[in-house]
Amino acid sequence: MVFAEAAGPQVLMAHESEEVSGEMGSVLLHAGFSPLRAANGCDAIKIIDARRPVAAVLDVGLGDVMSFQVIEHVRGNEALRGTKVVLVASVFNSAAYKRRPKSLYGADDYVEQHHIPDLLPGKLGALLHVSAGRDDADIDTRRAKIHDGETRRDLSGEERVVALARSIVADIALYNEAEVKAYRRTRQSEPLQRALDEGRRLLLEAGVGSVPAGSDPIREAFAQLVAEMETRRR
Repeated sequence: MVFAEAAGPQVLMAHESEEVSGEMGSVLLHAGFSPLRAANGCDAIKIIDARRPVAAVLDVGLGDVMSFQVIEHVRGNEALRGTKVVLVASVFNSAAYKRRPKSLYGADDYVEQHHIPDLLPGKLGALLHVSAGRDDADIDTRRAKIHDGETRRDLSGEERVVALARSIVADIALYNEAEVKAYRRTRQSEPLQRALDEGRRLLLEAGVGSVPAGSDPIREAFAQLVAEMETRRR
């Protein structure tokens, strides 16, 4: 994906949906930034190392290298010490009540996906101490396009179920960091049970495909997420 050249600060955006990235890129361009697109976590790390953007906007539901691991890479590199990181809550559900995360795995801020058009420019501006514009007249249209882009992934059947379960679990990890850390120490999931049950409800309501009897995609995605968190990049 190629964006028009802009003179503003370079901002990397990592999201697997080309449609969502397109809308996010337009928002960033209008705000005075120069967007760079990464389609996954591996690309994000390569671009950050090569281009050293002033900020990175990372979808928490990246399917290869988790956004939390990208943050770990950035924070562990002295040359990237000034890079700001904003996490994007990956499941589009504007009606859901979500408390502010108590901590962000080393990120500087976060934004819920449906608030990319109206809140992301201001958050980046505040972090970078620059003036950021906003297109108030186009917010609802952009929100609708972001929603359509997130739900229209080029996947079907079991692949789509697995991908959405991973996104839901990434959101759970973002909003329940203390509980996830406690689980990693004790392997006791009771404090997370309510959030995992809500994730199962969201997965069923999404209507992305049938869930085989006896399977639990949310539990499987959560186990995978924890395993990846415990695997340090070499």
